[in-house]
Parts: sequence; structure tokens; C-alpha cells
Amino acid sequence: MPALSELRTPLPHELAVEVVERKGIGHPDTLADGIAELASIRYSRHCLDTVGVVLHHNLDKVAVLGGRAVFTDTDGFYDRPLRVVFGGRISTTFAGRPLPVRDILRQAALDHLRKTLPGFDRVTVEVRHETTDSSKFPTWFAPRSREDLPERVRAFSNDTAYLVGAAARTPTETLVLLAEAWFRRLPWAGSDIKALAVRNGTTWTVTVCVPALAGHLTTAAEFDDAVTGAAADLTAVLQQRLPGPVTVVCNTRGSRTGPLSGQYFTLSGSAVDYGEDGLVGRGNARTGVISGAHLAGNEATYGKNPAYHVGKVGGWLADEAARAVAGQFGPCRVALLWRNGAPYSEPASIEITTTHPQPPAAAADLVRATLARTDWMEDLLSGRYLPAVHPIEDLLSELERAVT
Repeated sequence: MPALSELRTPLPHELAVEVVERKGIGHPDTLADGIAELASIRYSRHCLDTVGVVLHHNLDKVAVLGGRAVFTDTDGFYDRPLRVVFGGRISTTFAGRPLPVRDILRQAALDHLRKTLPGFDRVTVEVRHETTDSSKFPTWFAPRSREDLPERVRAFSNDTAYLVGAAARTPTETLVLLAEAWFRRLPWAGSDIKALAVRNGTTWTVTVCVPALAGHLTTAAEFDDAVTGAAADLTAVLQQRLPGPVTVVCNTRGSRTGPLSGQYFTLSGSAVDYGEDGLVGRGNARTGVISGAHLAGNEATYGKNPAYHVGKVGGWLADEAARAVAGQFGPCRVALLWRNGAPYSEPASIEITTTHPQPPAAAADLVRATLARTDWMEDLLSGRYLPAVHPIEDLLSELERAVT
């Protein structure tokens, strides 16, 4: 096992300024992440049910290509479809028998869009398949039997990669998730909500962008009143729970004049109505937020094979290790580097950062115990990394615990 790094990079809550962003579940990039992840889960489940193992696949190349809505003052219709394009590689046969890959992927895309777009019934959707089973190894995506799956005996890293886990969430990270949840519960709000929070010392500024959903409001002034009122309510709640001043600003380009459709107005609840595209890995990290204060990992998680892919399994191990360390020693970061072909219990480097100048020896023991685990599959297939809106009460309780 490698020696621990002695270089200490400050944790996010220790910085004078912290910036965190959240792309909501209806953001085009988050839609792509969610579709890829659900497709991988559904495909993996089918493989386990029919052949007893997860076959090789990497569905982390999904693109959501925006459609086009034609708007009236308060309504509209689609005249160009939203397109979901599946790229990546996937096994389409096992022992010469075909698998219903296209049906699995298509249904996953439609189900995820239906769940995350409140105006899904107004959207025209087209699903395209550009996946491949190409490989320099002829049986990698066309296995003749389980013997063609080397990770079945012992999982190993399929690439050289650096994965970072951190726990617990900082108040600023919780804040952007809360901002999304606060607006998303309102019937007039779409799901393509973006929140960006800046903590400067103990002062927070939160900027939120919230779309109107067709069928609920009739004028730009009514939309402005709704946004302003919800922001004021959220500000009041936060002022009771944060140790310093907080300002919530919404729809900074909004206006009280002109037609409602001239504002951030949507049929689906998302900017996909305007032709906005989304790609896997361009948005939130596994944590559900974008935080520049964390060390950068180099892997997108969504859609990757949960049996062995370092971007999925390595991320899970980093997250579980950080959670174990935080449970005993408070806020922490755990960074792990694996070389291609290495067993997951043998990373090339381990970095542990806690609030202590040097991480306690017991923290290293917790990380090493986590790296010996092999029970990640069921947790990953349960949807752990599927994008979701968090319950408001849970986030408020988390915020109160974090600032006390």
C-alpha cells in the first residue's frame, strides 16, 4: 500500500471564498447524465437477470440535442423534436443470442425524461442509436461465455484515473441543492433550474435561474411576482439558519414587461425547448454539484459499467472512504489514484485530508478497509448517482447540522 501524501490542500469550508453551482435535473447536461445512468442500470439489471453477469458497456457518451418550440404569448408547440443520441460501446449479444439493447435504452431515455420534465407530454422526442460493439478484442462486446469477462473473477481498474471523494457536504453545497428544491416544488416552475452560491467568509449570495412552465402563469409581471416572492421566502428561511447574511437573487435578465414567452418560459420545463444541447460529464459531479474547491477527478461517472469501470467503481470507493473518515474525524477529502490493471485494493497513491494538520492513522485504516470492499454493485444499481431533487426538509436539517 503506498505512503500517504503529506501535501495538505485546504478543504472547501476552510477557504475564505467558496463557489458552488448546481445544474438542476432539467438542465440539458443533467438530462444526459441521468439518461446515461438509468440506461446503464436498466441494461445491467437485464444482464444479471438473463445471463447472471453485467456485460461490457460504456454508455457515458449520451447527447441530448435540443428541440425547437414555436411560442405564442403564453403557450406553444414543438415543430422540431428533442433528440437523444446514444453513443458509446455496448454488448448486443451473449453466446450468440441477441439482447434487446435498443428497447432498453429507448425506454430508459423516455422514462427519465418523463420523470424530470414536468411538461414532458408537450415534447416530441426522437431516440437515436449510435452505439457500437467495436473493439480490438473480438469477444469484449460479444462474449461467448462468462469466461470472456475477466473482471468476473476479480475487478480491476480499466484505466489510469484519479478519483476524489469528500464528506460531508459544506453548507454552500447544501444551499444550491436547497435552492433547486425550493423552486422545483412550485407548480409554475420548470425543472431546468440553475443555482450558484458564493460564500465570502460568512456571507452568502445565491443566484438562481428558474423557468416558467406553460399553463400556470399568464403575464411577465405575474412571473416576476412569483419568482420574487419565492426568493424572499427562501431568503427568510436561510437567514434563520445561516450564521451570516444571505442574499437570493433570481432571473437577473427577467422583466415585468412584454409577453410571458419573452421571459424564461418553457413548454417542457427545460431550455431544450430552445435547442440547448446536453452532454454527459459537462455538469454536476457525482456529488450533484460543481465545486471548484474540491480537487478535480478526471472521470465522469454516469453511464459507466458498474462491474469494474474505474470512473464508477473508483468513484464509489472514494465516496465511501470519505464517508467513513468523516464519520469519525469530521470534514475530509480522500483522493485515490489507480493505474490501469491495478486491483481496487491497491491504488498507486492515497491522499487523505482532514481538519487535522496530519490525518490520523485511524483515518488511513478506514480508507484501506473501504478499498477491500467489493459490495458496490447493488448500491450502484439502486440509483445512487441518478440525478434527483433532494427533499427540502432533509436539506434544511442538514444545513442546521452543518452550521452548528
